[in-house]
Amino acid sequence: MNNPLPEPFAHLTPYRSWALSTEDARMRRRISASMSEITDYYQTLLPEIDPIAKHLDKWPLAELPAEQKPLLYLAMMFMETAMCVEFFFDPDVPEALGAEHIELYAGRSEQLVNS
Repeated sequence: MNNPLPEPFAHLTPYRSWALSTEDARMRRRISASMSEITDYYQTLLPEIDPIAKHLDKWPLAELPAEQKPLLYLAMMFMETAMCVEFFFDPDVPEALGAEHIELYAGRSEQLVNS
C-alpha cells in the first residue's frame, strides 16, 4: 500500500485495496469480487462520497496531490460498484459478453490523474 488515505478518511483504510488507479484495474477487481464484498464496499462508501467529493474539490484534477489520489480512486471504484449494487445485482453486466472480454484504454482524465 503506497500512499495512505488522507487523515479525514483514514477510517476507510481497510478498503485501500479497492483504490486502483486505472479503470481497467478497477473493472477487473470488481468482476473478481463477490456481491457480498461489493455491497459491503458500496454501503461503507455511500455516506462518505459527498465528504470525499468536497475534500477533493479543493484541487483541479490535473493538480491533485499524490497523497489525495487514493481517495479519488476509492470514489471512482464506488461509482463502478454502484451500478452493480443498484441495478445489476451482479459484479458484471448480466446477459452481456462479460468484462473479461473487454480491454480498456486510459482516457484523458485517467491520463491527467496518473501522470
